[in-house]
Amino acid sequence: MPDWLEDEARAEWARIVPDLDRLGVLAKVDRAALATYCAAWSKFVAAEQLLQSDDLVAERRAGNGPAKNPAWQIWREAATTVAALAKELFITPNARLRSVKPEGDDDDPGDGILD
Repeated sequence: MPDWLEDEARAEWARIVPDLDRLGVLAKVDRAALATYCAAWSKFVAAEQLLQSDDLVAERRAGNGPAKNPAWQIWREAATTVAALAKELFITPNARLRSVKPEGDDDDPGDGILD
């Protein structure tokens, strides 16, 4: 785990790496993608918490009426990054299902078909 990750990102790393390792889908070359996923997750959580504690709509500085809270942009970008990397790292159920390959047996491939 990179030492520069924030606490929330480190917690996410600790939560997912053991399962991904058990599934055999991680390699050392995945470190950068995994670190990026965890950092984006941390930003997503921070933006979500900010939106929960603040109004969804904020007043503009110039006093031109309400506008969407700027935290939405951070939330959306982090969520997009998390979703994209989750697929690449086999974190989503659908990605894991697509990665499973049926095990073959040592018998003749046609043996027993339509018996």
